[in-house]
Amino acid sequence: MNDNARLDYDAFTSLLEEHNMVATAAEVHGVICGLICGGMAKDDARWQQHFNDLLNDGFGLPAELKKAVNLLFYRVYEDLLSQHRLELLMPDDDQPLDERLDAMMEWAGAFLAGFGVVQQELNKASPELQEMIQDISNITQVSGEFEQEDEESEAAYTVLYEHLKLGATLAFEEFGKGQPAPQRPTLH
Repeated sequence: MNDNARLDYDAFTSLLEEHNMVATAAEVHGVICGLICGGMAKDDARWQQHFNDLLNDGFGLPAELKKAVNLLFYRVYEDLLSQHRLELLMPDDDQPLDERLDAMMEWAGAFLAGFGVVQQELNKASPELQEMIQDISNITQVSGEFEQEDEESEAAYTVLYEHLKLGATLAFEEFGKGQPAPQRPTLH
């Protein structure tokens, strides 16, 4: 899997299927975002064990998949640091709306799982973030059955998608380890 393909939903799904993973690409991305936004530092290797516990029954990943997941972790971290580049790993817009909504619900649930593993002091979060976490929880309950694929439904999907991105960004700002470590003065 090349570096660019890691953000392609279909390519990531194929890689997961190839290695008999039952997790979806949206769940993988959601857990990674949750771990990072919950406070997992970029250089803290424990994130891999949390990831394996949540999505692979505690087992390690095959080498090719591990490499792709590691690349995704570092890409998500950099995207969150940039504040406006984060995109959720979802099916393309040309896929049926109900499939995209299912992936969104999977992402939201996985985000909450990853976030909860790392961040267990949500009571210290701002009221805005606490409300956002509740909103993300509510998104996991959105019905995946739309009667019609129309502009109104597409607009609602887009609002939910942007809300998830905003929630992840807000959580990262409050709990993420995105701030560089202070430089130690050089002693001469």
